[in-house]
Amino acid sequence: MENRINRLQPVLMQQFQQKMQHNKLAHAYLFEGAKGTGKKELALWIAAGLFCPNKQNGIPCTTCQNCTRVFEQHHPDVVEVEPEGLSIKVEQIRYLKSEFGKSGVEGNQKVFIVSDVEKMTVGAANSLLKFLEEPSGNVTAFLLTTAKQRILPTILSRCQLIHFSPLPKDILQQELEDKGVSKNQAALLVHLTNDIAKAHEMSQDEWFMDAHPVIWKWFLKIAKKDKQSFVFVQTTIMNHFKERSQYQLALELLLLIYRDALRLAYDAEASRLAFPRYQEELTQFVDNKSSKIIISSIEEILASQKKLESNVNAQGIFEQLAIRLMNDASRLPAKSR
Repeated sequence: MENRINRLQPVLMQQFQQKMQHNKLAHAYLFEGAKGTGKKELALWIAAGLFCPNKQNGIPCTTCQNCTRVFEQHHPDVVEVEPEGLSIKVEQIRYLKSEFGKSGVEGNQKVFIVSDVEKMTVGAANSLLKFLEEPSGNVTAFLLTTAKQRILPTILSRCQLIHFSPLPKDILQQELEDKGVSKNQAALLVHLTNDIAKAHEMSQDEWFMDAHPVIWKWFLKIAKKDKQSFVFVQTTIMNHFKERSQYQLALELLLLIYRDALRLAYDAEASRLAFPRYQEELTQFVDNKSSKIIISSIEEILASQKKLESNVNAQGIFEQLAIRLMNDASRLPAKSR
């Protein structure tokens, strides 16, 4: 646990170690950041530090009975709440408030962790607000969110906001490879999500495994100015990508291919590519294009993404994009890198 947090958020870990060492923890924190950035892990580590009898300089030993129970989420004085279904309901917050009013089972300290706090109903949010305004006892609360903008300003104002930075892609990729994801798959996934759990789930999805080869084939047809790239939309792309979220993913995959091309145009390191498996073919593509042409193609894809958000017919968007990208592919290869 400790090593993982130190890999994910070393700066925050050091900051909270100092706060615990000098007994300067606030009564309520809002941990804000993308999924997979270590919010729950850090909250549990801090909780372990509050209950650990063997801590040194504010750092929990991580091996004693108290630490083990906290990390395994079995400690009686560490209470967690998370959405039931799509929301956190007022009954859950009432239960939490009743726990606030009790003395600790094994001491006078209590810790509360509320995950996905942005999913509270209005009633639940108003119920939680009263505790934050009038905390009772020796209580430390951690509210975890991926969408700070959806939280009541009155709740925000009563918490100390802690931002969790997105994970560096190299760390995320290594974690995926450690889970058995191939290097090529991991390189792509870290460009699509910063959530390690979601990335691993996608790596096991047969539909996704078939999706990016479809878009690569489409790119090759466009790059070769093959008029079949227009027909390919109807015969292949629309057969594989059938929902609005899937259409967006198709354009995102195509965008990553062109961004890889732009990186290679500027001699970027291959380790930064989303598609290192296609480096040779992309290098050949880049040799016949200026960076301005590639940037123009990227702008066309971004414009198509905006159209798709406006609920315009997806097949028409893809067909028009194929024509525009083929026109870009036909432009003179004057070098201007």
